Amino acid sequence: MPPGANGAAPNPTASSSRSNSYPQMTLNAMFNSPARLSQPHLHPDKLNGALWFGIDPCVHAFIRATWQAYYMGPWKSWNKVPEERTDSWWQTFVQNYYWEPQFNDLVYGLWKKETMTSVGERISKKKRQNKKPKYINDSDWTLLQEYWATDAAKKKSKKAAKSRKSDPTQASGEPPSYTALVRETHSRPDGTFVDYRAEELVTQAEMEATQLSNTEGSPGSPSASSAPSRLMLNKAYLKNAKSKRGYVYGLGSEQFREHAPSSRVPNGISRNLDLEMRVGGLEATLQTVTSDVAGVKQDVAGVKQDVSDMRKDFASTRDAINMFIQTLRPPQAPTGQTSDNQPQAPTGQPDPPNGI
Repeated sequence: MPPGANGAAPNPTASSSRSNSYPQMTLNAMFNSPARLSQPHLHPDKLNGALWFGIDPCVHAFIRATWQAYYMGPWKSWNKVPEERTDSWWQTFVQNYYWEPQFNDLVYGLWKKETMTSVGERISKKKRQNKKPKYINDSDWTLLQEYWATDAAKKKSKKAAKSRKSDPTQASGEPPSYTALVRETHSRPDGTFVDYRAEELVTQAEMEATQLSNTEGSPGSPSASSAPSRLMLNKAYLKNAKSKRGYVYGLGSEQFREHAPSSRVPNGISRNLDLEMRVGGLEATLQTVTSDVAGVKQDVAGVKQDVSDMRKDFASTRDAINMFIQTLRPPQAPTGQTSDNQPQAPTGQPDPPNGI
């Protein structure tokens, strides 16, 4: 739950999961203030012209302007910004936008992701350009440059660049499974996991996905004994990695790529996984139907050829029968003049009767 969001009404006894420099009651009052209703509306489905992260540039522009206006320290990334400072940025966002309470977790997660990304990209860009930004004073910029010149910072920078180049998404053309992502981000150089929970979640998900794949087969696979698909691995990992605070352990900002999920992040990811698996099954069924239709077309073409051959045979048989019938008919008499030896019909008057 985001800082300050604890329900429909302020609760003085509720404590935030994160410390901040503002009284808890004050932030709760901000969430439930009627004045927020007149602020720009945020909604994942953009109902009635609402705004949303990653779609409307004005949201990102406001986030960037907020942290740049109050970036007062030699902070090279989000992780180095004091917690009271990030809380003040969040408070500013709460005061200037409105969203329904069921989207509190989602909005906070996406706001945090946008802020983290914006801070990292802007600072890294100025570092590459060796140009001091306006929102950092001279003394803080000097401290940052001194840190970037250290061997530890250079080694970390090279490692990050190597990690970006070896992104599995770029090699395969599709995003990696959650188990592969957690294994990549939670492992030491020797391949061992940095924490027990990540290892347990990955191992359990791979085992369950493999068992399911051997039982049902992956979508579109003709074999019942096949390697688990990315979707199966994701679903198995998501089932066990949900946290009580509404996040998925080990995925970091990857879990906030959803733009229209349910009120809870894991629910949105689970719903999209189900839809993707259904689409995969429909695509496999479509391929099977297409193959069957192609076979039927070949059969129909063969039947047409057989019918054509039968017609030719019938025509030949009919001609033969006609010729045979002709041989069985008697010869017809000639139609010319009669012969001389044929008796002539009597001519002239008949003889008068006797006595006349």
